[in-house]
Amino acid sequence: MISIELENRQLIEKGLVALGGKLRKNKKKISSKVLKPAAKIVEKVMKTYAPVMTKYKSFDVYRTPKINRGQRAPKGMGKIYVSIKPRQLRNSIGSFQTRAAAKSPYYIIAPKFKSGVWLRPEKGGWYMQMVQFGTDTVKPQPFVDRAYRGTKSGVSNLLRKKISGLVIEEAKKIKGINVE
Repeated sequence: MISIELENRQLIEKGLVALGGKLRKNKKKISSKVLKPAAKIVEKVMKTYAPVMTKYKSFDVYRTPKINRGQRAPKGMGKIYVSIKPRQLRNSIGSFQTRAAAKSPYYIIAPKFKSGVWLRPEKGGWYMQMVQFGTDTVKPQPFVDRAYRGTKSGVSNLLRKKISGLVIEEAKKIKGINVE
């Protein structure tokens, strides 16, 4: 609990407006000191829950679509688009920000598309939705929800602690506000 005492009653409105303005202007500070540590926790847990392919050494994804399940692409036309390796999904998960986060601070915890999920499909986890929700032939393995539920209370406590620390830090910089 934060208790803030103002020296003069006339300063209450000025102090609160100034505090709100300081916090609104410091979106980078909110992102780095509050959101990033929480995102790293969820990222770590999500990586541990991400399923690892154990049945095969790699799984080839073909670019040419098949008409029927049992049918193969004509010889010479079925080119391998990418080979998915074990732990590829787990290694591609990360927490990051986009340019839009400058206006409204947030973190994305997903396969890192900035560093090549779409540019270099052999490196990324572009198939995460297929694993998470399943396909016609693959059962769903919902690991994202498990990670969210597993970290929900700890992350919310951490966010509360970090944001209150940031509010106290910014309130100390404003004249007329005594923070206890």
